[in-house]
Amino acid sequence: MLTATSMGSQSSTHGADNPNQCTQDNVIPRHLIQNTYNQLHIKYAHDLYEWWVEETEPSNKHISESLTIAAFLIELWRTMYGACPSLEQTSTPEKEEHIQAQNFPGFVDLACGNGVLVYVLLVEGYAGCGFDARRRKSWTLFPDWVQERLQEAVFVPHPFMEVFRASPLSREIGTDVHPGDFSKDTFLISSHADELTVWTPLMAALACPMSPLPFLVIPCCSHALSGSRYRYPPPKRESQTAKNGKSGSVEANEFLPRLLGQDSQPAAGDLRALRADKTVEKTMDGMPSSMYGSLTAKTMSVAEEIGYAVEQNLLPIPSTRNMGIAANRQQVTRQWRERTQQTNMEKSAYTGVDAVVQAVNAVVERECSQDGGVEAAAKIWIEHTRGLLQDQGMANRAH
Repeated sequence: MLTATSMGSQSSTHGADNPNQCTQDNVIPRHLIQNTYNQLHIKYAHDLYEWWVEETEPSNKHISESLTIAAFLIELWRTMYGACPSLEQTSTPEKEEHIQAQNFPGFVDLACGNGVLVYVLLVEGYAGCGFDARRRKSWTLFPDWVQERLQEAVFVPHPFMEVFRASPLSREIGTDVHPGDFSKDTFLISSHADELTVWTPLMAALACPMSPLPFLVIPCCSHALSGSRYRYPPPKRESQTAKNGKSGSVEANEFLPRLLGQDSQPAAGDLRALRADKTVEKTMDGMPSSMYGSLTAKTMSVAEEIGYAVEQNLLPIPSTRNMGIAANRQQVTRQWRERTQQTNMEKSAYTGVDAVVQAVNAVVERECSQDGGVEAAAKIWIEHTRGLLQDQGMANRAH
C-alpha cells in the first residue's frame, strides 16, 4: 500500500486552479490523491491481488499504479464535472444498474491493458470503456457488464485509414479496428499507451474538431507516429543571449522549468527557492534530455500546437514514468459550470473546425516526413499491426 511518504513529501503550495503557477502538483494536490487512493485500496486491493492472473506483471506494482491513476482521475473529474464516485455514496452498488456519476460525459481508456483502471472507474459510477490490441486473461475475472466494456481492437489513425483499407491486412485482420471515433466530450485516458502516446492529442482533436476532447496522457515508451521506436530530440535549451536578457529561445526559457514542475525564477532572498532552483539546474542536465523527458515534451508540444491548453502533474505512481499531461481542464471546467452558455460556445466553436483539422494534418505530415511521408508511415503502422496480431496468435496457441 502506498503511504504519504512513498507518494512523495512535496506538496502543492499553489491553488489547483491557478494557471500561472506551475508546480509538480499544479493540477490536483497530492493529499487529495492520497486520500482517495487509500479509500480505493481498502475497497479493491485485496480482491485484485487475489484475482491476479497476468504472468508478466507484478500484481502489487500494477494494481497500486491503476488505483493511483484512478484516484487522480476521480479528483480531476470532480474539479472538471462535479462528478463524485460511489465511494461517497451511502451504499455500494453491486450491479450494473448503479447510479452513474452525475454530469460525467464518459471516458475511453486507450490501450487499457489488464483492464483494472476501467473496472474501478466503472464500479465507481463513471460511464466508459476501454480497448486494447490484445485481450487479457484478467478481463474474464470482472463482472459480465464490465467485460462488455472491454474491447479487443487495434487502433488505426484516421490519416492512415485509406492506406489500411487498400492493404491485404484490412481483409485478413480478424479483429476489430478502432479508427479513433469518439462521442463528443468523451475524456480520453492514455496511460503508458506507447505507440498511441503522441497520437492521443491528434486523435482527440480529430474526433471532435469543433470541441477537441479532453485527455490525460501518461507517457511511457517513445514511438514515432508510424509506430516505430523513435527518440525525440530534447527541447531547446536557453541560449546565452536569452540569459543576458536578449533575444533567445523562449521555448527553452519557459518550457524546461514547466516540464520539471518548477517556477522559472526564485524570489530574491528566498533560500528555499534558491536551493530549489539549483536542483532544477542539475535536473535540467538529465530529465529533459532523457528519452522520457523528450517524449513528454514532444507530447505537450504537439498538443499545444493544435490548440490545447496543457498542464502537467507528477503522479505518485510506483514508476519512474509518472508525468501526467492533462489537456483542456480549465476550459472544460468552465463549460460544465456554465451550462446555460454551452450552446453559444458550441456555435462559436464551429468557426475553428477547419483550423483544428488543418493544424492536425500539418503535424501529421511533418512528423511522418521522417518515415518518408504519411503513406509510408501508414504502411509501417500496418506492418507493425500485422506483427502484433501474429505475436498475439502465437501467444493464444501457446495457451
